[in-house]
Amino acid sequence: MTFGQRVPATPRVAVVAGTPQLVRAARALGIGTVLVHDRARPAPTVAAEAGTAVAVDLADTDALHAALAPLHAAHPFGRVLSLTESGLLPAAAVAGRLGLPGNSLRTVDLLQDKRRMREVLNARGIGPVRTTAPRDAAGLAAFCRAAGGSVVLKPAAGTASQAVFEVAGPAEAEAVWRAFEAAGGTGPIAEEYLDGPEISVESFSYDGRHTVLAVTDKLTGPAFVETGHTLPSSLPAPVLNEVTALVVAFLDAVGLTEGPAHTEVKVTAKGPRILESHNRIGGDKIRELLRRAYGLDLVALTAGCPFGLLPPPGAPPAARRGAAIRFLTPPPGTVRGIALPDTGGTTAEIRLDVTVGDPVRPVRRSQDRAGYVIADGTDAADAARVCEALASRVRIETSG
Repeated sequence: MTFGQRVPATPRVAVVAGTPQLVRAARALGIGTVLVHDRARPAPTVAAEAGTAVAVDLADTDALHAALAPLHAAHPFGRVLSLTESGLLPAAAVAGRLGLPGNSLRTVDLLQDKRRMREVLNARGIGPVRTTAPRDAAGLAAFCRAAGGSVVLKPAAGTASQAVFEVAGPAEAEAVWRAFEAAGGTGPIAEEYLDGPEISVESFSYDGRHTVLAVTDKLTGPAFVETGHTLPSSLPAPVLNEVTALVVAFLDAVGLTEGPAHTEVKVTAKGPRILESHNRIGGDKIRELLRRAYGLDLVALTAGCPFGLLPPPGAPPAARRGAAIRFLTPPPGTVRGIALPDTGGTTAEIRLDVTVGDPVRPVRRSQDRAGYVIADGTDAADAARVCEALASRVRIETSG
């Protein structure tokens, strides 16, 4: 639909495995919603706010189609949307079955399969990265020797930094392979280690045109788990221009046509290189950082742009402020005491995911973090300063 085109009297979307924000944003724009949630889990609280709620096995495309087809026949959907990792493939699959516009199943599948994604990029010469799919520790060791340096072992369809390991050389291959399997890693791929700053790129696509909205500087700790984000990025303009060109070429290569994308990039001495991407908004409160720094509501854009209810971003926006988040990673053990500082009437927020008596595990995946501090400031450096000062005053005492 071209922006400004006449909107149907009552546009309607099916939201698959939907976040409350997407359901609420659609309804605030006057869009009817059907929420589809996984039958195996309790109905989300937002189900009561949706126009209709349907429980179905999200892994069963036939069942999903059977549930939505009669609703579509009675009152057609304009889109099938999702912003959650578990809902992206089912949403694309059923949208294709219903003949609706949106990102194709092929595109979404490419973004969730890091091995196939890398094959597409390497075949087109877009930020080539040496890679392989080892079958065992011996294959991993052989790749280490061929790469001539550190490599990274990770699952082809992994998320939240789970089962991601650096392999310093062939001698470590056996131990890392065992650790990978113990962490639940499947579909292993190995890639040459990419040295340099890590960033993430938030973009929005409309009618096949991509706009880079923001670039976020990332901090990572052990096991590549993210410990903080700050935006806008402090990288120089020429580097950011190169990153933008790479991400646009990448999104074209995988065939993304609409909606948000979150793309992770390493800025190496040979230029920026894609790590992975998802056709959703970034996690780790990236949505909130964008709101604070740019005044952007990506969830509302996701719901409203396909129906011409909101204009797509025509150019990269200018940051109004800076925004930062720092994750709390206390020493492993059992939480014995918690003390939180006063935020001093600022817009900063402290969120804890642990309480007294809870275990704190070594940080091997995003879920192992104990909470976060989020803040904004006059610019990125000020936001980072405010955030880190507040985080340093959070006390989570643990004992082993």
